[in-house]
Amino acid sequence: MSKFSAWISIVLLIFPAALFGQEEPQQPKFGVQVNLVSLDVEVLDREGNLIQGLARSDFILEENGKQKEITNFSLSTDRPLSLATVLDTSSITTGQLGICKEFLLLFFHKLDHADEICLYSFDARDAYLEQDLTADRPLLMRALENIGVPSKRPSGILIDLFDTQPMTGLAIDRALLKLREGRNPKKVLLLISNRFRGLGPATVEHVQQSGHTLATLAFPHKATMIVSLGGDEISSRQLQKQSGGRRFSIKTKDIARLGQQVVSSLKNYYSIGYLTEIKAGDKKSRKIRIRIPGHKCAIHFRRTYIPD
Repeated sequence: MSKFSAWISIVLLIFPAALFGQEEPQQPKFGVQVNLVSLDVEVLDREGNLIQGLARSDFILEENGKQKEITNFSLSTDRPLSLATVLDTSSITTGQLGICKEFLLLFFHKLDHADEICLYSFDARDAYLEQDLTADRPLLMRALENIGVPSKRPSGILIDLFDTQPMTGLAIDRALLKLREGRNPKKVLLLISNRFRGLGPATVEHVQQSGHTLATLAFPHKATMIVSLGGDEISSRQLQKQSGGRRFSIKTKDIARLGQQVVSSLKNYYSIGYLTEIKAGDKKSRKIRIRIPGHKCAIHFRRTYIPD
């Protein structure tokens, strides 16, 4: 073999792929990103008061049955919020509407000036934006004054049996979209009703996707409670459980105290975060479980979420 041929052989051995343009076969790649999941966790004693002084190590957090390390932990006591108040006027009486207005006036003034609020109402026909997001309390007061109910209508069980369904799901959807425009990181939807009809699985999915907290305020009514047992596919309790919200009841005559309870619930909680892997295109709902061993308490937190 000549020296020239030997030199060519050496070159081919060292740079075979470069000379012939060959590439290593590419393995299929699946995009995986690491996301921070943030949760607002309210821990209450038997009297409904926030249990303070808990540490990160007191909490055990699981996602889809697998324990996760808590990477972020703090106690929030005054975080600014964007609030959508949604009032069902489809079956309340004029007297109940007056109580709602009294409660909301006191409630709005107990919130901080940095908190922004929008106001929706809905009935069996449509959902209405009464006031866009604002921190201006006089604007909210004027919007409240303009809300009314028909003077004559059937009441109680007759409405639930024969009246058309209220636009609850539509009102919730519109309020969730409006909250996207909110400038504050904490976003809450407060639904005020006395029957919670017109809900379905799509509403739960939309609440899950939003990641916002949904709380309810109700007028206890035996007739509507009996009828609703065989009514909607989705109950208001399920919505609260999925979003981490709480249920409040207008059965007390102390409206000011009730307003303070709701404000305290929205403002005082533990902020907990953990890292999780999400593959591209994964839209399956994930279940969250939080336990605090050794403590007798009620824990409110978002039980599920859908990766976004």
